Amino acid sequence: MELSALRLLGVVVGVLLLLGLAWRRRAGAFLGRTEMLLWPGALLLVTVAARPDVADVLVRFTGLTGNLSRIVSVLAVAVLGLGVVVVRLAGEGAETRHRLLTLLREVPARAVPLEPGVEILCIMPALNEAENLPVVLKLMPKEVEGHAVRCLVVDDGSTDGTPEVAEAHGALVARSLMNVGGGHALQIGFAAAARLGARWVVTLDADGQHQPGELGLLMAPLLAGEAEVVVGSRHLGQSVGHERTRALGLRLFNALLSFLLGRRITDCSSGYRAFDLARLRTLRLVQDRHHTAELLIEASRKQLRIREVGIVISPRLSGESKKGTNWRYGVRFARTVAQAWWG
Repeated sequence: MELSALRLLGVVVGVLLLLGLAWRRRAGAFLGRTEMLLWPGALLLVTVAARPDVADVLVRFTGLTGNLSRIVSVLAVAVLGLGVVVVRLAGEGAETRHRLLTLLREVPARAVPLEPGVEILCIMPALNEAENLPVVLKLMPKEVEGHAVRCLVVDDGSTDGTPEVAEAHGALVARSLMNVGGGHALQIGFAAAARLGARWVVTLDADGQHQPGELGLLMAPLLAGEAEVVVGSRHLGQSVGHERTRALGLRLFNALLSFLLGRRITDCSSGYRAFDLARLRTLRLVQDRHHTAELLIEASRKQLRIREVGIVISPRLSGESKKGTNWRYGVRFARTVAQAWWG
């Protein structure tokens, strides 16, 4: 049976692939799941290229007819196999990325000096907030209902001296090894809180939008044992000077999350929140940036008690928002909701 150029190419490619796999096995390389899929794929390619009538089995499986039924059936099976390989590689890549980010979080957290007596740790992710931090840190209370409060500023790759300013005004500082995002910075803070022995953590912005004086409002349900997660809601309180377009978008996302979670959510993007740290550490949190929705979804999935309390959100003291334009923020937020819900 004479080999056409296309069939000859298939044989050559298949044989080269088999030789490469065999060489890796001879070299003692670990036989991974991806290679386990490549072996039968390469064998199938060589067999079908050399003896096309073998593909009739695939034709009967696919039910195709016509002159191109063989090649189309083979391509269909090849695409299916390739899809499996791609999914596997994507999973391995995601796992590698997760391990890298875990390392990037643990190293800065371990660099935070240990202090005794920290009960409530206020975590502030900060990217170029040197101008705003002195005002925010000055307003932070020293205790809430007799429980000691300490502030940790997590610098997310600032270039304006943010960590030095934070230290000069009495805050603990953790420095991210690179700029990743607010969610990544909070993960560093949570790891540091566990090392410090804190019982509760509070997250708030470093730009002055959140009122440090309202810390007691968020802590009250935790201290009373009524909740494990408390979210400060501008819609139950007040939002000063914020854009109507973004406000409308947040209302839509609030409605979506309320439907998905089976409970009323009035402010899914609030960064002013308080947690029982032990319960918080049981959540699977992976988002680097738009992390607020992920946390609500994960807390609901783990059936943590969630409470919302009214707060006041003000315009940032100075500088520009790091969230980007409304439509970009909306797209990224929607992606976060989809990923967290599907995961």
